[in-house]
Amino acid sequence: MLPALSVLIDLQEIDKEILALRRTAAELPEEVAAMAAHLAELQGARAAIQAELEGHQKQHRDLEGEIKDLEESIHTSRQRLMEIKNNIEYRALLKEIGFKEDQRDQKETRILELLERMEELVRELAAQAEVLAAQEEALARRKTEVAAKATELADAIARLEGQRQGLMNQVPPDLLKRYEFIRQRRNGSPLAEVVEGVCQGCHMNILPQQFIDLQKGLEIIQCPHCQRILYWLGEPESEAGEQEDAKVSRQAV
Repeated sequence: MLPALSVLIDLQEIDKEILALRRTAAELPEEVAAMAAHLAELQGARAAIQAELEGHQKQHRDLEGEIKDLEESIHTSRQRLMEIKNNIEYRALLKEIGFKEDQRDQKETRILELLERMEELVRELAAQAEVLAAQEEALARRKTEVAAKATELADAIARLEGQRQGLMNQVPPDLLKRYEFIRQRRNGSPLAEVVEGVCQGCHMNILPQQFIDLQKGLEIIQCPHCQRILYWLGEPESEAGEQEDAKVSRQAV
């Protein structure tokens, strides 16, 4: 194998490590953003409950004021009853008092319903407060962890970039340019191993003569299908062993 090709194999491995680390680093803010979005949803739900509670509290106060006005009106009307001598007016005022009493009773019933609902909302707010506190703590903790992880990843990438530069310095400029060109177009995999005459990048057979030349290791060969730079590490041990056994058997015969 050409020395430059051996270097390219190492370079590709480092490039893959760098790519994996960068992808991991890119996912970290997304995780924090998802947690923050969930927290915002919880805060929105709690705000809605709080708004409903405040609305009911206002309605409760308004109803109490209306009931107070009705009570005063009923009291005044009852006092007037004692002064009325006309039966028609008396019955009319009694009907008016009854109507106001019905209104008062309905409002009192509504107040009881509001009180029951407000108690439920207060309990929901208390439960939501606990959930929010836990989520806020989890988010703050995760932000700290992510910041530390991001620093760790950045340091690892920087170390690998240093190693990468060292390897690049060992590759002829033209070959390095070809490597980078293919890497950009083959999802970070510019090299491919050949096993039994098959390119492991595109899983297509290369030409027999190309495979022979590749095994000689005297020149850079590219796959005729995917254009990746090819390398050959030898046949699998099991196959090599079978071939050797067959050779020994033939000699014995």
